[in-house]
Amino acid sequence: MHHDSVYFGELTRKEFNARVASGEVVGAIVPLGACEQHQDHLAMIHDTASVMEIARRVAVGFAPRVLVAPTVPMSVSEHHMSQGGALTIRADVLVEYVHDVCRSLGRLGVNRVMVLNGHGGNKQPKLESEAPEAMQRLLDLGVMYVTYWETCPASFYDEHLELEKSAGHAGEFETSFAMIAFPQRIRVDQMNYDNAKRATIAKGGHILDAVVAGVSGEVELMLGGS
Repeated sequence: MHHDSVYFGELTRKEFNARVASGEVVGAIVPLGACEQHQDHLAMIHDTASVMEIARRVAVGFAPRVLVAPTVPMSVSEHHMSQGGALTIRADVLVEYVHDVCRSLGRLGVNRVMVLNGHGGNKQPKLESEAPEAMQRLLDLGVMYVTYWETCPASFYDEHLELEKSAGHAGEFETSFAMIAFPQRIRVDQMNYDNAKRATIAKGGHILDAVVAGVSGEVELMLGGS
C-alpha cells in the first residue's frame, strides 16, 4: 500500500491533510458490516467482507476523490444469536459509534460522508425505530445512509435471480456474491439451504456489477458538482 491508497487508514497524516487541503479528497465511505452466522456454508464475516469489497470498488471508481474509512465489523445481530451465533452490538451503541466516526471525518474536513451498510439488521428504518435519538443525531450530520442491495431496482432481481427479490440471508444472492468475490469463504460441502443451491458465479458477477453501479450512483449524488 502506498500513498495513493483509497483507504483512510493507509495514509499518513501528512498525505491525508495534503489531499484534503488541495481539494483532491472530498468524500468518504464508512462501511458497516456484521459478524454473524450465515448458515453452515458461509463464513460469519460475510457481511463485513462484502461491504468492504463493494466500498473498495466504488472508491477506486472515484479515485482520488473518495476515501474508505475502516470498516465497522460488528453490528446489530441480536436476531442471529439464537440461530447459531453472532457478535452483536446494541442499536444505540452502534449508531453512536458510527456517528462519532462520521463526525470525526467532518472535523478533518471531509463533510460528504456515506454510511454504506451491508447487513439487514442495520437497515435505516430498523435503526430509526430501535435507536431514534441516536439515528437522528447521525442523520443531522448530513450523512447519506445507504444499504447496498437496496440500490438495485426490483427489475434486477426479477431478471437475474430465480428465488429472491432482495439480498436473502445466506441464500442465492449472498452465496453467488461470495462465489465471485471470495470463494475461499464458502464451505461447498455444507451447502444444505435450497436458496443457496441456486447460486452461480454468473449471478455473482451480475450482483457485484449491479451493486457497485448502484452505490456509485449514490456517491455521485453525494458529491454533487465537486
